[in-house]
Amino acid sequence: MPSYDKNDSLGSRNDDDIAAYLLSIGDRKEARYFAQEAGGQSASFLSRPYRSTGMVLGYIPPGSTAKQVTSIGEVTADANLIDRQIKITLDKFFIAKYPGYGTHSILCEFSGKNQAVGETEELSFAMRFEARDDSGPAIAGAPIFMGLTVGKDGISFKGKTVNVKNSGDDLVMAVFETPAFKSGLTLLNTAQPALKPLTSLASATVGAIAKRGSNAQIHTFELGLDFNGSATSARLRYGSYIVVQTDEGSNWDWREYEWNAAGMALHPAGQPGKTPHFNYMVFAVSPFSSLAPSR
Repeated sequence: MPSYDKNDSLGSRNDDDIAAYLLSIGDRKEARYFAQEAGGQSASFLSRPYRSTGMVLGYIPPGSTAKQVTSIGEVTADANLIDRQIKITLDKFFIAKYPGYGTHSILCEFSGKNQAVGETEELSFAMRFEARDDSGPAIAGAPIFMGLTVGKDGISFKGKTVNVKNSGDDLVMAVFETPAFKSGLTLLNTAQPALKPLTSLASATVGAIAKRGSNAQIHTFELGLDFNGSATSARLRYGSYIVVQTDEGSNWDWREYEWNAAGMALHPAGQPGKTPHFNYMVFAVSPFSSLAPSR
């Protein structure tokens, strides 16, 4: 299975190594934030969104039009989801800033486990996006796992993003534009041997691309959504989960931000026209019907 190690992320490197990477992709302006002679360290930690390796998790109830995002610690698990099939979709990916100029080519990989009868299936799925800073790709409900069976211990859901600057990888990433990857992984109540080659292809391709010198892993996260009920766990129920790339978790206060349901966007409280200075993703967990038309 793929590695989801934050030590592989660009933000885990020292300032000199980050500056060297930025220079290698032609981003001299960004490199100055990390060059020692520019006093870059104090500025880089505070102002470069791609430098963060941590995360904060928020929750939005299904169908909610309220502006307030709920802290994950206030969410109650729904044990009725045990043994049910759910779908996980990517509803929003906002990029405040990524390394490099112009349009960014970003590779995302997601992993999980399907509790099929008699066997646990290891899953891996990849998506490719293009977006500029202070915006995001035009997506809504992009399917990832369709029909994921929830076990008694909940679900494990991991993700990572890779900034792709090696132009030679364009042809390789074209595989993620095929119908097999555009429609998400559709799962059944029984183990599906046919999924293993697709999972292996996604893992191997993303792994190889992430290791090339002009490319860099930007963020990785792991969500263990369970029914524990402890003060430190993340609980599973239908709704949307906001994953924020930030190292400010100990100082985070969701009251400082609002969710615009109409515009599908997060913004500072009372400032609907302003975008936040951090990267974030929004994943929806919702019921799955095997009779629903394929997306």
